[in-house]
Amino acid sequence: MTEPPIGANTMDLTILPDEPARAENSSVSPFVGSDLSDDSYRQIAAILQQQQNFNLDGYKALCIKRRLAVRIRAAGYNCPEAYIELLRENTREQEQLLTTLSIHVSEFFRNPSVFSVLAKKILPELFSSTRSLGSKMRIWSVGCANGEEPYSVALLCRKHQQQNDAVSIVATDLSPEALTRAKKGVFPVDRLRSLPGELLTEFFSPQHDRYLLDRKIREQVQFFRHDILIDPPFYRADLILCRNLLIYFSRSQQQKILELLATALLPGGYLILGRAETLAPKCRELFICIDPAERIYQRRTSLSHDPFVPKHHSGTN
Repeated sequence: MTEPPIGANTMDLTILPDEPARAENSSVSPFVGSDLSDDSYRQIAAILQQQQNFNLDGYKALCIKRRLAVRIRAAGYNCPEAYIELLRENTREQEQLLTTLSIHVSEFFRNPSVFSVLAKKILPELFSSTRSLGSKMRIWSVGCANGEEPYSVALLCRKHQQQNDAVSIVATDLSPEALTRAKKGVFPVDRLRSLPGELLTEFFSPQHDRYLLDRKIREQVQFFRHDILIDPPFYRADLILCRNLLIYFSRSQQQKILELLATALLPGGYLILGRAETLAPKCRELFICIDPAERIYQRRTSLSHDPFVPKHHSGTN
């Protein structure tokens, strides 16, 4: 599978060379998103497009401007023009900015009620279906940040799996740094606060002030850099988790993403969104709402335009 880019987590506040435009005077008001002009925004967007192949079109400008202001302040600047000059010449800063733009706040079993529905209803149903067809269960976690979500799903699958069950979990994100952290599987204790105690004991080992996830669970998840607006999806999925990602996009791009995810899902497959997210009106014909409180949807068995996915599970791996 080719490595295709989206979402990240904590910023690395790299120490940059001193510049005259840096905000070292505490009496200077901090730079905020509303201070960023449209012209400066366009210049930053052009740099990211040309040098990092990251397109800001389709994202909500106000959200992006707030994130840009966070990174400009973290780099020590109050002047966007000076920061733009740094960004133009410094590849490391471009990568840092991508991380800031795609921050995800996550933890294991975030919103436990969602994972309760997964454990009690969705996963048992999917395992039953794939066993009867002799097929592999395919799960895609979109915007996976440091890996807490796909690893949580992997832990649940471990609980329900039988000896011959085959499961493929793909997790994608824009930030290479977040993906590197995810692959290591080492987490601070605050990311584990919603983790059931028995899972902590069985699958994690303490390492100083952090915890290392068991290698067998780590090996069950494949991580790829992927941009949901540019790269092709991972097709034939039984379950897609795309939580708290749509809120950063315009309504038209939300619709595009939902249509793409519907195509990636097998008929009858499940889509889980974040609690602050809803289906775009034109996408409601693609899904049946299974649990409105938890934003769980099921793909309809047939779509008017479905060129990539067969109309039924083929049973092939």
